Amino acid sequence: TNLIEVVNWIVPLTVVCGIQFGVGLRLAAKGIVDVQELSWGGGYDCIGLAVGCSVMSMFWLRDNEKGNRSDAKKREDERDKQQLGNTTCDGLMTCNDSTNSSENGDSSSNVELGCVNQTYQLDSAEAVRPSSTLSEASLPSSSEHNQSTSSKSFIQHIWNQTCCCLHLHPKTPHPVGIYLFLIGSLFAAVTLATAGDDSEYDLPLHFFGAPVVINALKDVTPLNWRQGFLQGTLPQLPLTTLNSVISVCCLAHNLYPEKRQSALGPQRTDAVVTRKEVSVSVGLMNLLLCPLGSMPNCHGAGGLAGQHRFGARYGTSVVVLGLLKVFLAVFFGGSALTLLDALPVAVLGVMLVIAGLELVGTGVWMLFECVEKEADKEREQLDDLGDNSTAVNKKAILQKNTLVAMVTAAVIVALKKTHYGAIAGWIVHMIYGNGFVSVSVWFGRRRTSRETR
Repeated sequence: TNLIEVVNWIVPLTVVCGIQFGVGLRLAAKGIVDVQELSWGGGYDCIGLAVGCSVMSMFWLRDNEKGNRSDAKKREDERDKQQLGNTTCDGLMTCNDSTNSSENGDSSSNVELGCVNQTYQLDSAEAVRPSSTLSEASLPSSSEHNQSTSSKSFIQHIWNQTCCCLHLHPKTPHPVGIYLFLIGSLFAAVTLATAGDDSEYDLPLHFFGAPVVINALKDVTPLNWRQGFLQGTLPQLPLTTLNSVISVCCLAHNLYPEKRQSALGPQRTDAVVTRKEVSVSVGLMNLLLCPLGSMPNCHGAGGLAGQHRFGARYGTSVVVLGLLKVFLAVFFGGSALTLLDALPVAVLGVMLVIAGLELVGTGVWMLFECVEKEADKEREQLDDLGDNSTAVNKKAILQKNTLVAMVTAAVIVALKKTHYGAIAGWIVHMIYGNGFVSVSVWFGRRRTSRETR
C-alpha cells in the first residue's frame, strides 16, 4: 500500500538519526553493564578478559588507509608489468616474423620460446634465462628451483593466513566478529569440558533433542489474538516501522554508497534497498515462520551496524550466519542453548559495545548529511530569490538538528521505548525545527498542482 512512504515523509531524517543514537547507546550501555557485573578475577569470564578483548578489537578496527593504498599500488604495478611484458613479447614476435618468414616451424617455435623467456626475464632475470642458453643439463636445477620457490610461497601463504589477525595493514578489514566468536567459543568449550554433574549447564549435550517445526496456532484462542494485537502488535509497530525499516534503509544507504541504485534518484535515502522491499521482507518472515514456532523477526539497524563493523561486506556473510544457526538448531536441538550460555559474558559485552557505537557513529554521519542537504536547499532558495550575498548559517542548522536528534535519543535511553523517543523527537521537530514550514510548503505545492490542472 506504500503506507511506509507516508510514515517516512512524516518522520524527519533527524528523528531517524536520534533513533540510531538512542538504540546504539542502549546496546553499548547493555554491554557495559553486563561486563561491570563481572569480577576482576577468579575465573576467565571476568573484566580482565573484557579489557583484553577491547584492546584487541581496537587494534583490529583501526583505519587501514595504508594497507588499502599499498594494495592498490601493488595491483597497479602488476598491471603495468603485465602490459610491459605483453608489449615486449609482441615486439619480439613481430621482429622475428618479419626477418624469419621463410624459416621452418622449428625456428618459429624457438622464436616463440625466446619471446616467452624474454617476457619472463622482465619479471625475474635470475630464475629464467633466454632460450639460447637453455640446455638439458640446466633443466633439472631449474625445476628444483621452481619447486623450492613454490614450497616457500605455499608456506608463506599458510603463515599469512594463520597470523592474519596480527597483520598491521591487511588488504581487507579484519573480521572482528569471527575473531571474538572464536575466542568465546574456545572458552565455552573449556567450560563445558571441565563442568561437573552439578554445574548449571544441561550436560551431556543431546543431539536432535528438540522439534524443528511445531504448530504454534494449535491452542490459540480469540482472547490470545486480542491480547497479542493490543500488547504486542500495536506497541511494536512504531519500533518495527522506524528502527527496522526506515532506519535500516538509511543505514544501508550510508554504509554502501557503491551499491546505490542510480535509477531511484539522488534524493532518496533508500537507494540500496527500498523501504517497500524491507517492509515486505519483515512481513513475510513473520507471516510464514511464526505459525511454525518461530520468534518474531525483523531487520534491526543495530544488527546491520554490528555486522558491518565486524567485517561483513557481502550477502554471503548473512548466508553463512543463517547456515550456522540452522546447523545448531537441527543437530544440537535443545542443547544449542547450553552452548550459547557457555559463551563468556565478557566477550559478548564487548561485541554489544562495538555494535552500539558503530550505530551511533553512523547516526552522526547521517546528521551531518542532513545539515548539508538543508544548507543546499537554503542556498537554492536564496539563489532563486536573487540573493547571492546572504551566507547560509550551517552552525544554526546543525544546532537545530542536533537538538531534535538528542531529544529523541535521550527519551529512548531514559524510558527504553523507541516509539516514545520518536514521538518526542517529532514534536520537537514540528515546534522547534522546520516541521510546520515543511508542512506548509507541501500544502502549497499541492494547491499549486491542483490549480494548474
